[in-house]
Amino acid sequence: LGARLIEGNIGDVDAVRRALRDTGAAAVMHFAAWLIVPDSVKDPAGYYRNNVVGTLGTLEAMAAEGCRHFVFSSTCAVYGEPTGTPLRETDPKNPINSYGQSKLAIEHALPHFERAYGMRSVCLRYFNAAGADPDGELGEDHAPEIHLIPRAFDAALGGSPLEVFGEDYPTPDGT
Repeated sequence: LGARLIEGNIGDVDAVRRALRDTGAAAVMHFAAWLIVPDSVKDPAGYYRNNVVGTLGTLEAMAAEGCRHFVFSSTCAVYGEPTGTPLRETDPKNPINSYGQSKLAIEHALPHFERAYGMRSVCLRYFNAAGADPDGELGEDHAPEIHLIPRAFDAALGGSPLEVFGEDYPTPDGT
């Protein structure tokens, strides 16, 4: 479709400003984040630096260039342990790891960017979804795979064991 790739760091305000200016972008769809939950527990500083500080750099560049529409790829991890099912958008947000907390930090910042700069935003809170194009032209291909459903299928087919975190499940041994 004639789109061109611009490589850079989301936290590099000058680079993002140049990209916005050069393309005349009217909106930013932000999917650049670290997302491996166990890694976020091991390296919270890296997750906050990348997911919060980096995103704030993008938002700063957008404000400076007058780009006023922002689609934020958040996560269901902002909810933490569910208080009931089905989970509702209005349920309490109580992340239990740095990944979820870093995403919630940006969700909390966005109303301030709207008040100060007129920046409108929407947050998408994904859950583990399954499915892809039957022809294999669309979909995800992770290496390593980090999502639950494909890992469960792999384990069921004799592949790598599936690790489930927690010790309070309603099973005979609680695991």
